[in-house]
Amino acid sequence: MKNSILVMSMLFLLGCDSKQLKIKVNNGTQIRNATIITFDSLGKLERYQGTIVFDSSRIVYSGPLEPIVKGQYEKINATGKFVIPGLIDSHVHIANVAGMNFWQQRKHPELLKPYFDQLPKSFLYFGYTTLIDVNNYAPPIINKILESELRPDIYACGEMLSVMHDFTMEMDELPLRIRLQSPFIYDNYNDELDIPDSIDLQSHTVKAIVKNNIEANNAICTKTLYEDASSGMRETWEKPTMNILKDIVEETKRMGAISIIHAPSFEGQKVAVEANMDIIAHAMWNWSSDPKEITNYELSADHKRLLDEIIGKNIGYQPTYRAITAEVDVINDSFLDDENLKYILPKSFINWLHTDEADWFLKRILNRPKYLTKTNPDFFIEVRNQFESDSAMRDSIYKVLNLRIDNITRYLAQNEANLLFGTDFGVMNMYTSPPGYSGFLEMKHWMDAGVELQTILKAATLNNAKSFNLSHLYGTIEEGKIANLLLLNSDPLKDINAYNNIYKIVLHGKTISRQELSAK
Repeated sequence: MKNSILVMSMLFLLGCDSKQLKIKVNNGTQIRNATIITFDSLGKLERYQGTIVFDSSRIVYSGPLEPIVKGQYEKINATGKFVIPGLIDSHVHIANVAGMNFWQQRKHPELLKPYFDQLPKSFLYFGYTTLIDVNNYAPPIINKILESELRPDIYACGEMLSVMHDFTMEMDELPLRIRLQSPFIYDNYNDELDIPDSIDLQSHTVKAIVKNNIEANNAICTKTLYEDASSGMRETWEKPTMNILKDIVEETKRMGAISIIHAPSFEGQKVAVEANMDIIAHAMWNWSSDPKEITNYELSADHKRLLDEIIGKNIGYQPTYRAITAEVDVINDSFLDDENLKYILPKSFINWLHTDEADWFLKRILNRPKYLTKTNPDFFIEVRNQFESDSAMRDSIYKVLNLRIDNITRYLAQNEANLLFGTDFGVMNMYTSPPGYSGFLEMKHWMDAGVELQTILKAATLNNAKSFNLSHLYGTIEEGKIANLLLLNSDPLKDINAYNNIYKIVLHGKTISRQELSAK
C-alpha cells in the first residue's frame, strides 16, 4: 500500500527521514505486527504484515513499515492476529423486532427496551460497524439508537416509496382512506388508476415525494418495490410502471442518492435493469407464475442473459439468503437451541421466545396452503398435486428456492459481479433473523454456495461502501478513512468462522473487547 502524508485537525505527521516515518498522535492507537487484509480502491486484494495507527476517529497510517509514534497512544501487539475493515450490512430493518409482530410489541414494552438497548451491541459483536436501513418507516427508533454510546454507524433510505394500491398496501389490507393519506407516488403513466379529485396530485409527484423523503430522513438512498404473480399469489395489486421507475431513478440520482428496488423475480429484475436501478435487493428466487415451473432451479439461457446484463451495468446485487433460510429455520424448530443467541439477545427476550405466544410466525407458515387455496386456487391446486403432502411441498419449494439463490449467487461471483452483502435483518420480524448473527449465517450461506471467502469479504466492505457512495469513509484500511476495524483471531480468507472469532472491535478509533458487547 502506498504511504501518504495526511494533514488533519488535531492530527499531523512530524516528518519522515530516510529511515523511518515519524507520527504524532493525541489519544491514539498503534496496532503492530498484524496481518492486514484489505483492498485497494480498484478492488485488488492487499495482504501484508504491518502497522496501523489511528488518532481520534481516523486512520493516520497503514502500511508495512513501523513508524515512530509519539504522543498519547495505546500500543496493541497484534502478533498472530488479522485486521480487516469493519463490516457493512447494506440491507437491514432496524425497527423490526426479531421474534415479535407489531401487536406483541405493543403488548410487551418491558421486553422491547432491553432488546433495543442490546441491538446495536449485537451488530458490533459480529463485526458490523456500519448498517444501512433500507426502509426507515420508524425514524424515532433509529434516532434513539443513534444516542447509544456503543453503536454502528447507521444510514438509511427513508421510508419505502409506494405507488397507489401497490403490493404492500394490498398485503396489509389498508383501507382506501389510509392509502390516500400516505405519501404515495402518483403513477401518472398508469391509465387504470382512479384517484379522487380531492387529492392534491402535485404533492404526490415523483419529484415531491423523493425530495421530501430524502431531505426529511437525511437519506442516502431510496427504495421501491416490484412484486408480480410469480410469488404464487393472485396479482391484485398495482405494479409501478417502467416510466415511473425511470423517473424515480432519475430524481434519486439528481438528489445525490442511490436507487434500490425490491425485485425477487425474473420479471422484476428485467424491469430493474431497464429502469437503470443502482441496486437490486434480493436474489431472483421467483421465476415464473406457471405452476409447472415451481421445481426448476437450473439457470436457463434467459436467466444468464439477464444476469449478464446486471453484471455489464455494474448493478449492485444483494442475494439476502436469510429472507428465505430464516423461514426454513422457523420450520426446523431448533434455532432457539443455538448457543450464539445468548450473546446477542437479552435473557428475558429469549425466555419469551420459548413461549407459545412466540410461535405466531410458524403458524403463519403452516397456514399458507389454506391461504393460497382461498386466494389463488388455480395456481395452488396445480402445485399441490405435484406432492404427497403439504410438508413435502413446503420442504421441496424451500430447497428449490435455496438452490436458485445458490446458482445465481455463484454465477454472479464467478463473473465478477458487483455483489453486495446484506442480510435483510428483521425480515418479517422472524426470531430466526437476529441482529448481528444473521450476518454470520448469511456469510456461511455464500460460502456453502461456492463463493470464495475473498469475495465475501469484498462484498461486505469495499463493494458496499462504493455502491452507497461511502467509500471515502469506509470499506478499506487506508489513511483518512474512519477507524472502524476488526481484529480477528484467525484468517478470514481461510476460515469463515473467523467472523465469529473476533478479538477486538475498533469503532471510530475506540478499541472494544468483544465481551463488552455481549448480552450474556
